[in-house]
Amino acid sequence: MIDKRWLFLSEKLERQPELLDIPLKNIQKWIAAGRLGDIRPLEQWRSMIETARASQNGMAELLQFLRKDGEETRQLKSCSPFAGVLTREERDLFTCAWTH
Repeated sequence: MIDKRWLFLSEKLERQPELLDIPLKNIQKWIAAGRLGDIRPLEQWRSMIETARASQNGMAELLQFLRKDGEETRQLKSCSPFAGVLTREERDLFTCAWTH
């Protein structure tokens, strides 16, 4: 079953495609920092995001990927560059906050 955070993220990106600048900047910054052993997942994300910015078909493919669940999608999503796209309040909608 798809994580509802990914559905929420995809809907937000569909409404505000300019937010795709955020993950691209994250990718650039993380690669430049040189602390990652394997940058292939980030390169894969960069390719998908740049394609999404270039065409409606590319955007549709990215949104479809974000809304899909499966081994391949879960693996790539585990290296997500979308930090900063959702606000703290939006992230909190999907986080169980336990207080003691």
